[in-house]
Amino acid sequence: MRQIVERLTAAAAISLASLLWASVAPAQSPAAPPAESASGPAAHLSAAEIVTRLLEKDEQRLNALEHYESERTYRIEYKGTGGEHNAEIKVRAEYTGPNHKKFTVESESGSKFICDKVLRRLIESEQEATSPSSRMQTSLSPENYDSELLGEEMVAVSGDQIRAWVLRVKPKVNSKFTYRGKVWVSADDYAIVRIQGEPAKNPSWWINRTSFEAEYVRRGSVWLPTKNVSSSHMRLGGEATLTIAYGAYPVVVERALKQTGDSADTTSSIAKLER
Repeated sequence: MRQIVERLTAAAAISLASLLWASVAPAQSPAAPPAESASGPAAHLSAAEIVTRLLEKDEQRLNALEHYESERTYRIEYKGTGGEHNAEIKVRAEYTGPNHKKFTVESESGSKFICDKVLRRLIESEQEATSPSSRMQTSLSPENYDSELLGEEMVAVSGDQIRAWVLRVKPKVNSKFTYRGKVWVSADDYAIVRIQGEPAKNPSWWINRTSFEAEYVRRGSVWLPTKNVSSSHMRLGGEATLTIAYGAYPVVVERALKQTGDSADTTSSIAKLER
């Protein structure tokens, strides 16, 4: 069991690391004019143009995001050699821009070994990955990825239908920070709303394959992660699933930004959701 959990630690950490840059990418501030609709000029954008606009908006949105709070649940479920093993950690997460995350563990249940060796390590790695250098390695930039536009789809997000471009992405270098798969980008504000993929580099011979899916939700005027599910299939049998539920974000604080080239409007807006 110990060896299986050690392999799972590597797989889960890679899947999570692939998504950390997108996890703090808020949506376009309502103070800025909306982008062209998918039925207008933006409908003819290439994959490279979509990615360029996404990166520009992400930089603005990251600068605008000052603070959020949320209650997260990290859960591992393993079925296979050695029977069934589960573990869960509930965490209070606080983000303060531009590069600080604070996690406070509120409760633990299930396997203490998995909590200590897998879940707590994931939480520590997420705190470390907020630095600019880490974001550069995980960014969906032309330096890191080749992108292909597959088409458009309507994506369900919190009961709403969001028109999104679908990109197939392939890393230029296979590393523990990169992944291959599909990315859905909203057509109205160039924000990532969903990712499906697999790590570009298999973390261990003991793991046959790992896949993940991440979903994002709009809170006030920002997009934040709502759920991340990563599944690892062991070569000798068994499957482990890591689920991160990010909670409702009862507090989100952001600055309104003016158009590119103008100074930032220092007025802060606070979105408070009922608990």
